[in-house]
Amino acid sequence: MGWSGDINVFSHTAMYISNANPFLKRHLLAMRDVQTPAGKFTDIAPVGGDFGGVLWGSAGIVVPWQLYLQYHDVASLEEHYDAMVKYIDYLTTTINKETGYSSDGLLGDWPGPQNNKLGSAFLVTAYHIYDLTNMMEVAKILGKTSDADRFSKLHDERKSFFNSRFVNVDLKTMGLAGGIIFKGPTLPVELKPADTQTSYAVGLALNAFNEENKPYMIANLAETVRRKNVDDAGVQRGEYSLMTGFIGTVWINKVLSDYGYHDISYELLQIQSVSFLVIRHRPGSNDRMGATTVWERLNGYTVENRFGGNNSMNSFNHYSFGAVGQWMIAYSLGIQRDERSPGFKLFTLQPLHDPTGQMTYAKGYCDSMYGKISSEWKMDKGVLMYKATVPPNTTATLYLPALSASLVKEGGKMISGKNHNIHFLKYEKGEALYELTSGSYEFSSTWT
Repeated sequence: MGWSGDINVFSHTAMYISNANPFLKRHLLAMRDVQTPAGKFTDIAPVGGDFGGVLWGSAGIVVPWQLYLQYHDVASLEEHYDAMVKYIDYLTTTINKETGYSSDGLLGDWPGPQNNKLGSAFLVTAYHIYDLTNMMEVAKILGKTSDADRFSKLHDERKSFFNSRFVNVDLKTMGLAGGIIFKGPTLPVELKPADTQTSYAVGLALNAFNEENKPYMIANLAETVRRKNVDDAGVQRGEYSLMTGFIGTVWINKVLSDYGYHDISYELLQIQSVSFLVIRHRPGSNDRMGATTVWERLNGYTVENRFGGNNSMNSFNHYSFGAVGQWMIAYSLGIQRDERSPGFKLFTLQPLHDPTGQMTYAKGYCDSMYGKISSEWKMDKGVLMYKATVPPNTTATLYLPALSASLVKEGGKMISGKNHNIHFLKYEKGEALYELTSGSYEFSSTWT
């Protein structure tokens, strides 16, 4: 079944690991086929259903925008634009004039360990802001100036509301616990402290927090990962345990790396408690489940608790938690899109080695419209070995970690002005920056 919430969070990864454009264009057609007269995108396409709300329906905004960034697919934006506008107009009608909350959606951070503590209202508001951000850009691209202005005004209103309601005087996040659906004027609006990984990761990733609050939210996110947390069942989870569900997981590693917490990103990936790798098998270890697929629930089955009461809805072949794949390709490997030039005509290579030293190499690629972009790094006794391939008719900006630009070599030789494929730009913040044209490269950089 085509669950919109799932593809909403996974579309970033899907496009990095496959040519998802034809499939997702077809799926957008299915979403339009079952869009309600009021403009709501249903939870499932082409079947229907309407209880998920904004976090599911936002796929109708997120997927076409991702298609544009990954494939420079302007045609999909044009084809889908009227449906996108209709959805934004629908979301406007769900805002309760008395309280400012949306009436659309029960499901929150499915199935996050602290979903009930945060509730859905925080996430619904953040994704409404994100939808409007994307629509502002889409309208500009398509020359819809008046629409862009209207979306900008709505965006600023929702962002102001978000920061006034969901950030308290202690500069911690607040939530409406329990995932309440708001339907009438006499609504329960008593906010309670949330202070969860998902709240900070989503708020930061979707640019919902204002500039004044951001520094505190970043520090709070790091703290929620480093510390022990209590889940909705009252069980204490260990330090560096992943406490996010479908909605939070897609963003947490990205945000941590965006703000320089690379060590925490790698710890989350590899920690022995509740993490992305806990369901995988390590030879000689008893704390792995031996999974060969990604599960809907990271604790879908454990030796201690068996199925844990999850039998009624417990998929063992589910892709949503695999959304960390986008971070692995775009951050660990460093293959990042340049939004100024969608479709990888211009792109960034910014390999991010593991500062904790647990992961010593990474290797992979992304098939772009121009050809394969490969990236591979290895740490060896303080030297970073880096290989990359830049496809024909493209240009990459390389950010290579180095103690000094003078300590960087390519092909075993110092980089000189005679190398027309490599243009040195500058050295700053521990990275040597180069412009690379088409070709294959082998760099070495003294790092420690």
